[in-house]
Amino acid sequence: MKKNICLIFIVVSFFFLSGCGSDQYAIEQQYWKAQRRAEKIFNNPDASPPRELAKVVSLFQNFSKRNSTDKLAIEADFNIARLYLVKDEYELARTQLKAIMNKYVKSDAVCAEATFMVGNSYEMEDNWAAALGQYKKIIRDYPLTVRGLSVPVYIAQHYKVKYQPDKMIAAYQEAIAHYRQLSDKYPATPLAFNVDLLVANCYSAIKEWHSAIDTLNSIITKYKGKIKMDAIFLNMALIYNKELKDNKSAKEILNKLIQDYPDSRIIPAAKKLLKEIK
Repeated sequence: MKKNICLIFIVVSFFFLSGCGSDQYAIEQQYWKAQRRAEKIFNNPDASPPRELAKVVSLFQNFSKRNSTDKLAIEADFNIARLYLVKDEYELARTQLKAIMNKYVKSDAVCAEATFMVGNSYEMEDNWAAALGQYKKIIRDYPLTVRGLSVPVYIAQHYKVKYQPDKMIAAYQEAIAHYRQLSDKYPATPLAFNVDLLVANCYSAIKEWHSAIDTLNSIITKYKGKIKMDAIFLNMALIYNKELKDNKSAKEILNKLIQDYPDSRIIPAAKKLLKEIK
């Protein structure tokens, strides 16, 4: 019965406690009371009878209705879907997730997470085609969310785990093209910087080391003086040293790192690597 149950716990923890005072404390106490009962089902779904599932689902439903303006209501709604998933009630889970999307239609972040969990539900049923359709929907409809930025790599990692190298490489190439489009659309922004880093990571994942180096050099050119580049310099040095066996370039990068960022916390690691190369 265990079917990649861990997938449903990947949801990014971006929902924060809100409010203060005794009222908020009472709300949190209500939530954690229901959560403690839910944990028993999460930890041992096979031993949990249907009546216990129904009881905990009811607790979360009532909590969400009574506290609809509190952000813990979002977690309560998601927990209902998680409970259905661990109990292999996939259709009920998808119905709940669609209800979440309708309820929080104005929140791209919530809708992206709900869509991701719908995809997870299909994966748990070994229906990758349906799951992939949901993941591509996130890329299309919610590309700027945390989940939207992570899904292209998630797809590639699926193929890696399934030992499908050709599909993995194709997925990473699609991810690279997608991230480059975002970078071009939002130039000179923190988003562009982050997706440029994702491009470099994708090239590294498929061992296109020269392309990774070119991308990192491009990042330095575009953002130096705006963002610290010490970690990027060290990453480049490691690629030159470990992957391209180009110690001359590795030493040049490390010396530049030490010269430009003498107070960086990674200087000891840079000096250690430089010593090993020499």
